[in-house]
Amino acid sequence: MELIDLQNKWKQQDKKINDSITLNKEILRRMLIVKPEKRINWIKIKTIFNILSPIIIPILLVILKVKFQITTQFYIGLAIFLIIYFTIYIWDVKHYLLIRKIDFSDSIITIKKSLAILEKYTIRKTRFKYTLMPLAMIGIFLMLFQNPKFNTDSIILFTLIVLAFISSLYYTFKY
Repeated sequence: MELIDLQNKWKQQDKKINDSITLNKEILRRMLIVKPEKRINWIKIKTIFNILSPIIIPILLVILKVKFQITTQFYIGLAIFLIIYFTIYIWDVKHYLLIRKIDFSDSIITIKKSLAILEKYTIRKTRFKYTLMPLAMIGIFLMLFQNPKFNTDSIILFTLIVLAFISSLYYTFKY
């Protein structure tokens, strides 16, 4: 009886090892298919672009020769926009620091935990951005449109902006 029990235990251990090997092969295959380093590099590039946007936005304003009328409405819009912009900017810097912590020389479990933390933070950051974006758009409108004249063209423009925002919100959270 002892020999049969020993053989059964041996077979069970062999089966566990084979299951573990197939699981590890599957994880490795998925990692090679998805190419996480390439994906992380693209995420880094997008985050660096977001971090450099305080330099890019003023350059665009100078190139496009945007003229502002300095009134109290402009200052209110500027304050609303800057508060929201710098709040989102801080979130982008934290996002970049989380990306930099990922080291592909670590164990698979550590990498998976880091990627899970990064994914959760990205989702929270995206929800946060979409929550604050209507206020930022109001700030931009207050800065740019000092004396808005509501005619059919402006109503169509505002409707298209709102529809683009809603469709972007739907697409982002759906996919």
